[in-house]
Amino acid sequence: MTTAPTYFPNIFDVADERSAKAIILTDEGQGADTEARWTLETPYVLELLRAGLALGPDSLVLDYGCGIGRMAKAMIDATGCSVIGVDISPSMRRLAVDYVGSDRFLSVSPGQFDTLVRRGLRMQAAISIWVLQHCLAPAEDVSRLRGCLAENGRCFVLNMPKRAVPAVHSQPAGKSQFLWAQDSIDVQALLRTAFKVEGVGVPDTRRAPNMGDVGAYWMLLRI
Repeated sequence: MTTAPTYFPNIFDVADERSAKAIILTDEGQGADTEARWTLETPYVLELLRAGLALGPDSLVLDYGCGIGRMAKAMIDATGCSVIGVDISPSMRRLAVDYVGSDRFLSVSPGQFDTLVRRGLRMQAAISIWVLQHCLAPAEDVSRLRGCLAENGRCFVLNMPKRAVPAVHSQPAGKSQFLWAQDSIDVQALLRTAFKVEGVGVPDTRRAPNMGDVGAYWMLLRI
């Protein structure tokens, strides 16, 4: 008999860029490894963001769950916007500074970001790419996304339909096994409650390999 899983967010603490990429865009074993997904998906998601968020040099964007800054770098390079990246992993945040390589990028913890918002910071846009599916308490994360936006601010979310919370499952004889635990939380329902929905779609499987064909979805939201 196994015991209930212990949630394990430390999986996102990484040693280098290669290991960071491997956990940010996992190899799902369906024909596209991490590098292929990184190469194909990044410009595609950027196109979706630009179409929905109208980014420009005056835009201040939240990249929620920024990792090493994959989408932050793409947005800054393409539009000249400024990005605040938020991530629970200190190592991801450190790697992001070098990966993005721009004075228009700032990487902070969720707690630091909350302090900035309490003191009046507001964003014109927010994105969260393959993040909310992994969050232990996604209602809190959705509230953070909504609460930071300025009037008429928009949010773009790309997410899996199922939950995949990082956990360790103890087994007999003191052994343990890592797993992506599922629960009954409906992230899309949380988003529909918190925001007005402006658009919903399914990723193009040719440009987001392994994802659109398993029920992934994107949402364009407005407060």
